[in-house]
Amino acid sequence: MNLILSTTVLSFLLFVGVLVDQETNTIKRIDSNYRISKSMSDFYKLEALVQKFIKVFPKSDRIFWRMGRTYFKLGEKSNAKSEKARYFLLCIEYSGKTLKINPMSAHGYFFNGLCNGSLGQVQGLWSSLGKIKPFKKDMETAISIDPSVNEGGPHRALANLYLQLPFFLGGDLDRSIIHFKEAVRLGPEFGENYLGLAEAYIQNEDFLLARETLQAILEIKPGTQKDESISEWHTEASSSLQKIAGQIDSESYAKRIKNK
Repeated sequence: MNLILSTTVLSFLLFVGVLVDQETNTIKRIDSNYRISKSMSDFYKLEALVQKFIKVFPKSDRIFWRMGRTYFKLGEKSNAKSEKARYFLLCIEYSGKTLKINPMSAHGYFFNGLCNGSLGQVQGLWSSLGKIKPFKKDMETAISIDPSVNEGGPHRALANLYLQLPFFLGGDLDRSIIHFKEAVRLGPEFGENYLGLAEAYIQNEDFLLARETLQAILEIKPGTQKDESISEWHTEASSSLQKIAGQIDSESYAKRIKNK
């Protein structure tokens, strides 16, 4: 009897192990396809692929949030407002399903907040407190679980919120800079963290710090991120450096005069 029970338990554990391996390999395949996807056509194919795997693993929160991520990219790349809204709503739907399966999914909260905020922008409601509060709550929850998701994504999202909001609705350059610094710490090879921090410094008229931050982008080496992303970051950083060159000269001159 004990031998039969032991054999049954062993067989079950082996079966579970095989399923876990299959899910891990599936996620690797999804992520590999995501990294090389560029066009709407690419993301349509990725959508079909992830939907297929959701049928195989209907309780995998890791696959569900990746479906939300795919819909976010489709929303970003769509031109028509109605299409953007449709994809952001689908992103919210799948992020919600992620959180039902796993209420401690940092990725679930991150993409739920990101797509809710993006939907608000499409609908012209981004300045509405009705969108801001849920967005902040999702990002703060994601930070409390795992702030490193998406290269410091929750901190980057909050930093952009405080950077873009008018002062009377909660805009705050100091908070923006703090969150961007955390994003840089958590995603030191992700150019958008540096570009956002540099923009916050520029708005705060800290041009020397902005230059230092932009120069750090030019040190990001190929192979650490998508090559086309690195090229875009380098181009944007170089352009921003040229734009602030005059302000840097003025700031440096003012400091020299002050120190005399």
